[in-house]
Amino acid sequence: CYPNVQKETIRDETGQKIKGPLIIKCDTGPGCLCNDMAHVKFCQDLFEKGVHNLLGLPKGTKATQEMDQGFAQFKPATDKSTVRIAAMKMATRVEARKKMNGSSSIEQK
Repeated sequence: CYPNVQKETIRDETGQKIKGPLIIKCDTGPGCLCNDMAHVKFCQDLFEKGVHNLLGLPKGTKATQEMDQGFAQFKPATDKSTVRIAAMKMATRVEARKKMNGSSSIEQK
């Protein structure tokens, strides 16, 4: 494994980190690393050596994954807002079509 990697952090008398865990962020979701037992065993072996594997979201980028996690609490409110705005736009279009259909029938007479 990488030099100076172990499960628990060891610091010198000044507080400088000498040894400790290694955190790796993978651009893959949990489904890819759990497809077979060889992958699961590999992840377990790394964990035992002090390597922590952080899994990303499928089809996410390193920037949007953190943003998705950070804004997760706001998602329900934005979903409601999206539905409300879409309903208002649809109502406006329905009214416009009604006016257009109403005026065209008058013009035809």
